[in-house]
Amino acid sequence: MATRLLRILHLRHQALSLWKGTTASVWTGYVNRTLLLRRLPSSTVSVVNSQHTDVESGVTVVTTEGSETTDLETQRFTLETRLRNAQSPEDVWKEVNEEGMTGDNAVLAIAKLHGFTQTMKEEGVTNDVILQDPNFLVLCNVANNSVAKLFTGSVLTMLRNLLLIGMNPESKIIKSLETEIRWRMRRLNMYHLCFLAQFPMHGDSTTESQKELMSEVLRNLDMRWTELREPRSVVQLMVSVGHLSTGLMEKLEDKVLEMAEQLSQEETARVLQVLANRGRRTVPLLRALAYHLSRRQFRLDIDVATTVAYAFANLNFPNTAVLQKMSAELVEQVPQLKPPTLISFAKSYSYLKWHHQPLMDTMATYVITNLKFLSEEQVANFLLAFGRLNFTPSSADEFFDQVLPYVTEGLSSLPKWMQLDLVWSLAILGRLTPTLVAKVLTPSFYMALTEGLSFKAQSALLKILHIHTTVQQELTGYSGPLLTAEFCHPSKIHVSPGKNNKAALPVVDTIATVVGGLHKLRSEVVTPYGWTIDCEFVLDKDNRGLTVHEYQADHIPGDQSELIALQDGSHRFAVLVWEYGNYCHQSKKLLGRFAMCRRHLQAANFTLLEVPFYEWKELKSEFQRVEYIKDKIRKAIAEEAVNVL
Repeated sequence: MATRLLRILHLRHQALSLWKGTTASVWTGYVNRTLLLRRLPSSTVSVVNSQHTDVESGVTVVTTEGSETTDLETQRFTLETRLRNAQSPEDVWKEVNEEGMTGDNAVLAIAKLHGFTQTMKEEGVTNDVILQDPNFLVLCNVANNSVAKLFTGSVLTMLRNLLLIGMNPESKIIKSLETEIRWRMRRLNMYHLCFLAQFPMHGDSTTESQKELMSEVLRNLDMRWTELREPRSVVQLMVSVGHLSTGLMEKLEDKVLEMAEQLSQEETARVLQVLANRGRRTVPLLRALAYHLSRRQFRLDIDVATTVAYAFANLNFPNTAVLQKMSAELVEQVPQLKPPTLISFAKSYSYLKWHHQPLMDTMATYVITNLKFLSEEQVANFLLAFGRLNFTPSSADEFFDQVLPYVTEGLSSLPKWMQLDLVWSLAILGRLTPTLVAKVLTPSFYMALTEGLSFKAQSALLKILHIHTTVQQELTGYSGPLLTAEFCHPSKIHVSPGKNNKAALPVVDTIATVVGGLHKLRSEVVTPYGWTIDCEFVLDKDNRGLTVHEYQADHIPGDQSELIALQDGSHRFAVLVWEYGNYCHQSKKLLGRFAMCRRHLQAANFTLLEVPFYEWKELKSEFQRVEYIKDKIRKAIAEEAVNVL
């Protein structure tokens, strides 16, 4: 009995082992056959129709039809390998065969052809060589017949490559791909939508079909934007389609604000560049990006820092923390930078009104060291930035002794507007030379620039007047051409030189209280020097207000024979109300043009009464304002007396 039981158990174990091996073999064969069928076109699937398993050996046996399919699959794999290894369009044409190629092979071949277009462009060969080849039409026919069987990624990739190669948007294959994408639109994931949104289907040259497709893509993105999870996708959408839909752009900005901490410095720079190019000054987003950028411990890449500085300047968003970080890091790297990069920083910082003394000194040293390698235009750009920021190098004499002869020699090679800006910047810095002045004050030079009432023409007119005033007051011994009295007449000036007159109104009212009424004042006085005075009044030697209109004044044109000459001991005051925008950022240092205004008016025998915004805003009552103005008057008279002595 025991022996029989042991025999039964042994037979059962053998049967179980045999069943496991057979099942594994059958399953392996099924999987291999399924994977094989997926890679074959439908025309060859019917060939594989016979398969059985030898139970004793546990080996799956495929009949003759299956063997033929395996050989065909090997050929497909070999064709794919040869296409991947193709080194030129000719290598691709050798493999083109309408009967032996699948849709996937056609997708791969078109991708390879697109990759060759860049090399062809460098060699001066157009894409027509590819588009007009008969083999390319064969590829398109193969792809067109297999569109419905291709994976979504393959459809999108092929459409993009065909458009980039230059395929006619009205061609059959393009229409088929666009139709297939529309059918699959609801099944596209967010990655596919982002990829499709970057296609070259924007602008006036697009067809109606492409416009409809892109409109549908934007509509889906607008509905499904909450699915965005990767910062890279959000940034790419802002770059590619943000300008096409204001509503989508606002939602993308909200998404970037949510992901601001996750952005890399390169992605942050791209977002800032998009905002700058689109002119979108979204302050909460800019503050978030600047905050996380300033908190990063690593050094900013030079390209990133250049983009950030440009974007901040374009959007007028001077963030102190980021600017300090960039400036401190840039000081050490200035000697290794190329001139265009450093000029970009200099211009951006000048528009941001960011005066960083160590960095500016390093730039000045860079100019002297590399002067023979810099063009006249590059040197002029540095001087323009220095003039705007009212920056004088630490070794000013050495700097200008080398730079001025260089720019004087190459002045004629610059555009006219840059010649004017260069000489004007040197006037701000007090470094004019007779040769430079004579060039700019020649009628044939300035008449064309100042003609008309456009802002550009009026700005040029003011700069010419500033240069002329500097020559008369500061450049002794000059014997070259000067402006005529008619040209300097205040009636020719139709724009303000940059001051906000509304901010001066409460100051003027307070001064009227001090001197005895508005009738004793002259406000918004346009002078022949190119400057507009916020308010002008006259005090006698006992500091009593006089009616300013009754007294002669050199800056007022016309016959003044019936007016009274100002008595000795009297003072003619020019009131200048300095707003926040008149100063360098986070500083009490005036910008270059306003420092020159102060200098010119002082030389024109005005007693200056300057009212900075940071002092005026602290005055809470009318009594405080009146006492403030009286104190300012006393101090201005005392300073003038000291200067006379």
